[in-house]
Amino acid sequence: MSKIRLLIVDDHIVVRRGLRSMLADAEDIEIVGESSNADQALKQATELQPDVMLLDIRLPGMDGLRLLRILTDKLPNVKVIILTIYDEEQFLVEAFRSGAFGYLLKNISRETLLDALRKAHSGKRMLSEELLDNVLEHYSHFGKMQLLEHYNLTDSEIALLRIVSEGASNREIAEKLYWSETTVKRKLSEVFEKLNVNDRAQAVAFAMRHGLI
Repeated sequence: MSKIRLLIVDDHIVVRRGLRSMLADAEDIEIVGESSNADQALKQATELQPDVMLLDIRLPGMDGLRLLRILTDKLPNVKVIILTIYDEEQFLVEAFRSGAFGYLLKNISRETLLDALRKAHSGKRMLSEELLDNVLEHYSHFGKMQLLEHYNLTDSEIALLRIVSEGASNREIAEKLYWSETTVKRKLSEVFEKLNVNDRAQAVAFAMRHGLI
């Protein structure tokens, strides 16, 4: 059985040694090198052609995400897994957009790490379980923004739908939004037309079904 050739990139020697120790007994993993910065990592990746790279985000000089973009472009056969302490959505999304095959937090177990390495080698992606909510939240927000753009709904119209869902009358809506009742009726008609619905109940049902309110 051919081994998965692994390059470890992290600026902390303790982390690199810890990973070596964690993976020492894995018969299908061969650590072919380690780097403490991005420039060194790029050189080693070019020379060693590892199957998988474990890459931290924060590195001296060029950061890990920039290196990831370069590797995806120049060495697409190297599968990169981000291994970091950062759980921010912006890093997570950028990593996968840039071609990462995994995004793991450094508190993962040995079993999870081995699973991620093997999946990356076979072309599959993996994410630390505790980060799933971040991804779902991002794509939920992205889908909502696309929906708002598609139906050309404004913030004030979403606010209107939210108040309607509470069962408010036209007069109550007018008081809350500082509109006249005539304006309320006109705004409701505009929303109905945009959503292609006939009444308040259908408009609210649509908005709730698509997570707009």
